[in-house]
Order: sequence, then structure tokens, then C-alpha cells
Amino acid sequence: MSTRETTVCEPGAALNQVVVGIAHELNNPNAFIRINATNLKKMLWLLRPCLEEYQERHPGEKLGPFTIPEIRSKIDGAVESILEATVRIIMVADKLKELTSAPLDQAAPVSLLDLVRQEIQHHRFYLERVTRLEVRAEPEGRYLVEGHRLQLGQAAAILLINGADAIQERYGEESPRKGLLLVELQEEGDRVLLRVRDNGTGMSPETLEKALTPYFTTKPQGKGDGLGLPICQSIVRRHGGELRLVSREGEGTEAVISLPRWKE
Repeated sequence: MSTRETTVCEPGAALNQVVVGIAHELNNPNAFIRINATNLKKMLWLLRPCLEEYQERHPGEKLGPFTIPEIRSKIDGAVESILEATVRIIMVADKLKELTSAPLDQAAPVSLLDLVRQEIQHHRFYLERVTRLEVRAEPEGRYLVEGHRLQLGQAAAILLINGADAIQERYGEESPRKGLLLVELQEEGDRVLLRVRDNGTGMSPETLEKALTPYFTTKPQGKGDGLGLPICQSIVRRHGGELRLVSREGEGTEAVISLPRWKE
């Protein structure tokens, strides 16, 4: 098996436009859903007297498997769930825009070690279910970089989840025992390095060549959109860093983020 290395060197402006465009496209149908769900809620309220009258005339009668009160409760719950989901979509769209559009003049010192631990905690349920996890860092290391915590956290999360997915794909039910996701932080001169190494499926040279291309994915339909690594690349480049991938098919992948150290 051959090993290939890819160093990110393409500008991320085009990808930023894609992500912002996706956020806007999410909001358009979401607004339609929200307006119609709200109107449905109002119309159901207008029907309440009719339903209550029917219930009084036919106490205990069922329409299918449900009584009138049960049907009312289920419809009310369904409409509220739809409205709650539209709020979540709005939050996702806003987060996408924030991830790519926040100006770097608002950046602050961020500890990559603290950030990685935070992202591991956020995704602990999934990570612990599919793999063993090991974090290596020097006790006295500060690992400070300048940037946006939300954006850098998203970049780290993408690498963690990708590694875990590759491990699960390779080992299946045995992944909690055979899988290993290694996260390592290093300080080298004026750079801070974040390495995420998995022993998952790895990538062929052909796949590795396309790994940073927007919308390219090897995952089954519905499980991947091909934007994870490109978004990670865009975030890292906006922070003056580089993303490097090294992979061997059938053995695993190492992703390395290199960022400038915080200048105190």
C-alpha cells in the first residue's frame, strides 16, 4: 500500500460562499414550514369548539384507535414539534454563517487542549461507543493559538467524528475493542500542532486526492455530505494554518492541523 500526503493550499473563500449559500437555502424552505405550521396551529384552535361538541355528543367514541381528546393532543404535540424543529434549523443556519463569516479581528487566545477536551466531552457518547480514545499532551503545555473558539471547535470535532466513523466502518461491532483514536498536541517553534490519528479504513491514493473537495464523500447516502473536511480546511486557513492528511488504505488516517502560536 502506498502512502500519500495532502497539504491544503487552496483558498477557502469559495467554500465560505458555498456554506453561507447553504445557510440561506436552509432558511427559505424553513420559513415556509414555520409559517404553515403556525397557520395550522391557528386553524386547529378554531376547530376546537367543533371537536368539543362532537366529543360531548359521542362520549368515548374513537376515530380509528384514538379518542377525540387523544387526537387533539397528538395533533397539538406534532405541530409544536414542527415549530421547535424550525427553531433548531434557524440555529444551525446561523451557526454555519458564524463558522465561516466571523471576522478574525474579534479573535482571542484559545487553548487547543481545552478546546479538544471540550469537543470530546460534547461527543463523548458516540466516541466511547465506537472506539478507545487517547489524548497526549505535555502537562505544562499551553497550546495557545489566536482564533474563534466556535470555529476551531468545529474543525476539531470534524476530525474526531471522521476518525471515529472510519474506525466503526472498519471494525463494525468490534470497534470499541479494536479501534483507537489518538489525539496529540505539540508545540513546535511558533506553531501548535493538533494530530488526530485513527486506525480505521484509511484512504486510497485516489480518495485522498479528492478528500478536501467539497461534496466528495465515500459515506453512504444520508450519512455524509462531503463538506466536513472542506469546512475544516476553510476554518484552518482562515486562522493562518494548514491542514495535512496522511493515509494508508486499510490501516488508518492521520490529520494534522498546524496553527500559529498566540503571540503574547
